[in-house]
Amino acid sequence: MQKLFTFLLISTFTFLIVSCKNEAKTEKVESDKVEVAEKPAVKRADKKELTEADIQEINSVMSRVMTTPELKKYASYIVTAELADMLSTGKGPFTVFAPSIAALESLTVEKKKFYATPENKAKLEEMLKSHIVEGTMDKENLLKAINKNGKAKLKTLAGVTLTASKMGNDIIISDGKGGKATILKDDILGSNGVVFVVDGVMNAN
Repeated sequence: MQKLFTFLLISTFTFLIVSCKNEAKTEKVESDKVEVAEKPAVKRADKKELTEADIQEINSVMSRVMTTPELKKYASYIVTAELADMLSTGKGPFTVFAPSIAALESLTVEKKKFYATPENKAKLEEMLKSHIVEGTMDKENLLKAINKNGKAKLKTLAGVTLTASKMGNDIIISDGKGGKATILKDDILGSNGVVFVVDGVMNAN
């Protein structure tokens, strides 16, 4: 009898423990559900649709200048002179004979300091615009113009006239003031023009 009583007592105790554990688990699940329900749903931001203007800016000649490794310094000068908007959103079209990093680094220490001085911003702008021509002149059209007359005259935004000519297989650009450059890379096409990489600086004397 004593053994039966002890067995029943242990069974009842075990049942109560299991019941309590199950109840605790149920309460935790219910609590978790409430917490999940109470958490506000995170709304994802709507994806912005690109407008035609956005696409044009992304593909602009300014974008091409900025993403061409050899033109990082020229891009930096363009931003400093506040000409980036013109090349990004300006209708143009523009033809940019952009000097390479090596070309700009070849300037004298005095010239580099001069262009880096805020007071000379207008002169920096003039020098940069001496590399920008209104209208699109890709390599094919440039060669046609050279072959027709032996050389091609190109008026820049700074009012400086550039002369393009051939020397062997190279296209040479000169500014008539001692500035001379060879085209290293051509036909980097943008939505509002074309970019050439050159190895010299125009109108920096």
